[in-house]
Formats: sequence, C-alpha cells, structure tokens
Amino acid sequence: MPERSQLPDLQFPDVNFGSRETPWNMNVLLYKGGASANLRKVGRLADGGMLGAPLVERLDLVSMLHEEINAAIGSGGPRGTTSAQLQCLRQFFAFADRTNCPLTVDTVTDSYCEWAESLFQRTRASKRARESGNHRDQQAISMRTAYGWGAMVGRLLDRVLQRRSRLLEMTRLESPRRRKSAVGVQAEKQSLAETFRFGSLLQDLCDQLTVQTICEARLPIEIQLRSGEVLAWTGRKAALSKTGKATSPGLRLPLAHLRMEAELFMLVAQTGLNLTQARNLDLGDFFYVGHLDGYQVKEYKKRRGGVVLFEIFKDYKPHFERYLGWRRHLFPDSERLFPFVGIGGSRPDSRCDGGRLRAICRALDLRFVCPRLLRNTRVNWLLRTTADPDLTAEMAQHAKQTMLAAYERPSLQRAMAEVVRFWSEFDPHLAKTQPVAPGGCNGIPKNITHIPKAAPKPNCMRPSGCLWCENHRDVDSPDYIWALATFKHLKTIELGRTSSLQCDADIPPAKLAIDRIQAKLHWFEESTAARQEWVREALARIAEGYFHPSMRDEIRELEGTAWMR
Repeated sequence: MPERSQLPDLQFPDVNFGSRETPWNMNVLLYKGGASANLRKVGRLADGGMLGAPLVERLDLVSMLHEEINAAIGSGGPRGTTSAQLQCLRQFFAFADRTNCPLTVDTVTDSYCEWAESLFQRTRASKRARESGNHRDQQAISMRTAYGWGAMVGRLLDRVLQRRSRLLEMTRLESPRRRKSAVGVQAEKQSLAETFRFGSLLQDLCDQLTVQTICEARLPIEIQLRSGEVLAWTGRKAALSKTGKATSPGLRLPLAHLRMEAELFMLVAQTGLNLTQARNLDLGDFFYVGHLDGYQVKEYKKRRGGVVLFEIFKDYKPHFERYLGWRRHLFPDSERLFPFVGIGGSRPDSRCDGGRLRAICRALDLRFVCPRLLRNTRVNWLLRTTADPDLTAEMAQHAKQTMLAAYERPSLQRAMAEVVRFWSEFDPHLAKTQPVAPGGCNGIPKNITHIPKAAPKPNCMRPSGCLWCENHRDVDSPDYIWALATFKHLKTIELGRTSSLQCDADIPPAKLAIDRIQAKLHWFEESTAARQEWVREALARIAEGYFHPSMRDEIRELEGTAWMR
C-alpha cells in the first residue's frame, strides 16, 4: 500500500485561497471516510492513520477526475462551479464509503446508478414528509436538488469515461419542468417598484459615500436615504439609528467596500454582465462610442480598435465617470475596476458577494435584488420597451432562443400591448403605420442590401433605422427636405456629444446617419432647379434656428433652450 507521501499531488495550484481557507485536495477521496470528514481536519486524520491506508484501486479514477476538473479551471471555468463539483463528488464518495460500493474506472458506473437511486428514494421521503406535515426528515431532498447533484457528477463521469450516452439517462432522476406563469399587471408593477427601491438605495449609497466621507467624516456616519430613513454606519455594520456614539475612526475600508459593492450592482443592472464578469474587469483606458441609445465602452489600444467591454445607457455615463474618479483616488495602485481588499486572510473576490447590501436591506425591511434578478429585470424591461426580441437579444448579448427560454417572463401587460399592436398593423379598417422618420413607408422594416455594420437596423421604432430601410420612400416636397435637414442637425448635435478618442475604425451611428442624409440632400440639390431651391431654403431655415415641428422640441431639449419657448 502506498503511503500518503507517495500519492500523486491532487491539489489545484492555479486556484487562489485565502490564508484561512483550506486548499482543495482530492487525495482525501482515496481514503474510506475521507469524503465525509471535516475538510479542516481530514489531512491530520490521514497523516495520523485514523483513516487507514489509501485505497489504491481508486487512484486511477480519482486522478482522472482531478485531471478533468483541473483542465476546466485552466480554461477559465468559474470557481463556484469547481467548488460545487467537488462537493457533489464528496457526497458520491461518502455514499460509496457507507455502502461499500467499489469506486474504480470499471465499477463506477454501477456505483453511480446506486447513488442516483438513493437520491431518488430521498425525494420520495421528501414527498411523504410534505404529505404528512413532517418536515424534520434530514434525508429528504427535493427532486430539483437530487437532479442537480446527479447531473453534476454524471457530467464529470461522462467526460472521464468518454461515454457517448449520458449516465444520468440510466437513472430515475428527472429535471422538474419549470412552468412559466404569467405575471399580472399589478404583480409586475410591484416587482418593478421593489427593484426601483433597491436601485434608489444603490444610488443613495454611491452619492453619499464620497472620498471626504470615507476618509474624514467622524463615526457613526449617517447616510440620508430618499425614503426619509437614516442609515448609521458605526464602522463594522449598518443599522437604522437616529443617534449613536462616536467610535474609532480607523475602520474606513468597509465603507469603501460598501460603495464598491453598490457600484458593482449598479453596473450589473446597467450592462447585463453577470457578477463574475463585472467583478473581474480591469481598470483600463476607457473611451465611449455612441451606439443605439447609449454607448459602447471600449479600452483604448494603440495598434487596433478598442475591444467592446460592455454597453451602457447614456444617462449612466456621468455616474460611471464619477465612480472612476473616486476609485482612482482611493485605490491608485490597483489594476482592478473593483479593487476589493481581502481582510483577515480572505480572498478579495470573496468580499463582493452582496453581503453588505443584504444586511442593509434587512435593516431597512427592503427586498434584496440579487444580480441574477437585476439582469432578468433588465431583459424583460427591454422586451417590454422595444417589443423586439431580436434587438433585445442583441443588447443583452444572448442568443434569441437562450434569452426567451431563460430570461423572458410571460407578462399580461406586454401581451395586451402586443395584441393591440398586431391589430393596429393588420386590421384593414385601420390606417397604415406612419413612418417614424421623415418620408413614407409601408410599415414593413427591411434592411437595404449594403447596410453598414454599425448602422441602426430598421425596426419602425427609431428614425435612424428608416435611413437604411428598403421600404422607406423619399417625398418630393419642400416640407420633406426641411424635415430631412432638421434631422441632420439633430444627428449633428448627437455626434458632438460622442468622445473624440475613438479609433478611425469605430464610426458612430450618428456620423453614418449624417452622411446618409447628406447624400439624399445632395441628390435633391443636383436633380432640378426647383429642388435645389428647396434644399437652399431648408438649410437657411436651419441656420436661423427655424426647425421642422416634428423635431423642434427634441432639438431644443438637447441644446438646452427648451425654456425659451
């Protein structure tokens, strides 16, 4: 029998652990009873011989499982997934230890099926407990839990054994079907209201936790919320309080972490990134390129165009710029966008799980909205606003089928709007849909043959899209020329608000729209003397600030002259 010192190293050197964390080590699976032992003590138990000799017949199987998991880590697999895989494997091996099931490459299939059957029987116990009203059975689990455990171990074994069919199909474990129930109008409004309240809390924390507050204010720090409540921070935790005794002003890092956690959740809600993606972003030389109704945030590269990191709404840009200034002031030496600092031996990436915000929400009796629900709310809001699944999938960076299956929530309000829109388009007794841009159309959006990649796609909702729609028609009239020139002026204002740091390869959609409109005006000007006069008159009106009524109010809002009406 090999000694513990002679066993292969089945640790995970590419995974970072805090000083108080126990590194993962699959060697414990080679000992009978090692899978069920306490992680912090199992090493000492094995060294002291209390677990007996390692079972050499398991070595090949455990080594292959370790190799598979380690390869997934090397290819960028999430740490949380790896942790869940190891926990499920420990449960599987603990079952084999209790029931004396052999665990070798040749016998693991039968042992897995026995374990899966035991999980199935535990779901039956859960059902009986629910029916009898007895919820104290520690062995009872739901079918969803049993299926999750079985599927995770099954996928690992499928890859290790190079199976062509799934091991899970040999068991009685089934994935519970999730039926999407329609959300009523009132329930949908309530859900949005709770999300907006949570968003207001995030905004209040970001607004009031300034550099001066974090570095200089005396404790306890009182944060005035727009709800009228006062959040008192005493140095370690937040609680509702009207007064409090001052404590030592030395604990400032938790306040900085609270602001960063609020900013992190704000970014997730704005961009649709998952928490891990947002948390791992590096601080780069960001610049902004106008795109749809917001900006693409890119990182400047000298030799090539910047890579799109994420997309934001235009109203979020000043907030994001303010955070970057705050973050550079407090953490000038860090390369991370969210430089959480490990405290007491913990990992920095374990410091941003939402724990601070959860505690504050409990104190305020406010619903905590996790990142997954923030992303889900964003997708459904875009669906309801645009009524365009293709556009929403593009903005959410998902395949259309994935978005509809995983994110869409049936909505009575949206269904009613879609029914009204359908009959508005196809009822022969109603008038045709009017174009959203100057000109005429038949209400059916269709891309022209050579549409630029960055140009807005026709969708009968955004005026810029009409410029590249095959079914859009110019109108031979001076009013149309005036409206077209006004539209060009509107896009010129938008272009002036776009960052000048962009690369030559990154052409803002507003610039494409201006060039397209200018080509139309040039054609009218060169065609006949009468049309040439129309163009000159329209340009003279624009120079005098006399805009077409269809876009006059929007231009005044952008120019800040709306008060001069």
